[in-house]
Amino acid sequence: MKLDITMNDRFNQRFQSVYGGLVPQIARLVPFNDSEVTCILLIYYKYSLQNGPAARRITSSQFVNIVIGFQQLYDMDVVDRIVTLIAGGRKHVTPMEFVNYMTILMSRDMERKMEFAYMVYDKNGMGINREIISSSVERFFVGDDDEVLEMRLDMVDFLLLKFDEDQDGYISFEEYRSIVLQQPSLLEFLGPIFPSDETRLVVAYCTAIYSHIPEMSTL
Repeated sequence: MKLDITMNDRFNQRFQSVYGGLVPQIARLVPFNDSEVTCILLIYYKYSLQNGPAARRITSSQFVNIVIGFQQLYDMDVVDRIVTLIAGGRKHVTPMEFVNYMTILMSRDMERKMEFAYMVYDKNGMGINREIISSSVERFFVGDDDEVLEMRLDMVDFLLLKFDEDQDGYISFEEYRSIVLQQPSLLEFLGPIFPSDETRLVVAYCTAIYSHIPEMSTL
């Protein structure tokens, strides 16, 4: 039986040979069942075929395009941070890393989303400081006239006052988490990271992740 009717028998057999054994291993570690992991890995496999019929991995460059397409995310600083966090700066993305990315993409777990969002914003791993906030705020207010510059400064000061509870010039994860739990709308306070609910649903349909499709989640 073919797993994917868009591929010929040879490619279906090769998928089973290369990735079939990974499915139950990965499914034990993620919130997807065997069928969903298989569908996710089929997508991974099809991207890998673009690198040649013998290729087994996708490149980080391909993954950049996947992040942009899956999330409709066009802030390249954020895209690059997501790719770096998932792939660790390497030239290739492993099947496990790709499935982990999909778990973050589809997650409804606020704790997990807060942890990932904070890591995206915390570029240096030392806390979110004024420089990081200023860089993000520049994209909110475009221009270089005095009024725009003043609005940027006011926004930076406001965000630091809001999140930096001990006023040490850095927003720690604990401070960020405390505020976001009180006001969940501030999860992405330095710019979008996660896809909208509508985009997430499209991804679920396209990847056959039935547990994230309301009318099919009970099947």
